[in-house]
Amino acid sequence: MTQTIRDAGFTPVPDDVRLMLTGRLEARDGSYLLALDGMTAPRNVTCVAVPGRDAIGAALSDHSGKTGEIRGRWLFKDGGELEVESISPIPDGP
Repeated sequence: MTQTIRDAGFTPVPDDVRLMLTGRLEARDGSYLLALDGMTAPRNVTCVAVPGRDAIGAALSDHSGKTGEIRGRWLFKDGGELEVESISPIPDGP
């Protein structure tokens, strides 16, 4: 993810990289993965709740299996994960 940010012409600041991603949220083995849409190859991003914000944890559970927009802060540990700050559903198309 860091290289993608650099390739876009920006310098990542590890403590303040914020992303808005869209895709289908899936619960797998006690974790939440966002299967990104619009990718040329399948790509999943691990999503975690902000510590102490129970509403985000509940929203992750409620939106499992649905397509949505997720905003959060990128955590540069163990291959990276998204610390979720908000989740917005994307309505299904016609």
